Amino acid sequence: MGVFWPLPSGYATLDAMKNLHFSFLLCLILATSAQAEIYKYVDEGGNVTFTDVYKKGAKRIDIPSGPESLPSRGKSSGYRASANPSPADFPRIDAGTQKRRDDIRRQVLQDEISGERKNAAEARRQLTLGERLSPGERTTDTTYLNRVKALRDSVQQHDQNVVSIQRELANLK
Repeated sequence: MGVFWPLPSGYATLDAMKNLHFSFLLCLILATSAQAEIYKYVDEGGNVTFTDVYKKGAKRIDIPSGPESLPSRGKSSGYRASANPSPADFPRIDAGTQKRRDDIRRQVLQDEISGERKNAAEARRQLTLGERLSPGERTTDTTYLNRVKALRDSVQQHDQNVVSIQRELANLK
């Protein structure tokens, strides 16, 4: 059995740090996309670097630019999204096709919520079984506490999924 050294409470895990690094990088790319060209460079070790300075072997990333200039605060330019109609050749969907698509989406969501409710019921059943003490086990044992916590987390996740799917169903027209 290997030695496990827990991280102090203020430190993030390696995966969380990678996600934070990626999120920060994505924000930088999006924030500077209108002002500079962005290049992606992969070195021999497979490390990926994003930069606004060209390096040999780097590939330029095309990011759709934002508006040329931001509207000034407090002044209304009179611009409204509905003031610019879609181009004449823009593909349009007739009402019947859209209704069929909405009906399919509704059916998919109803199937998902049905399955998620079954999963939640099974998770609750597993929690009830998992809360039972094994011979020689106490409610203060780490293994018991970890098992029950994982089972409660599973129930909570399924319940959150049900709520999210219900929200999606409520948003359908």
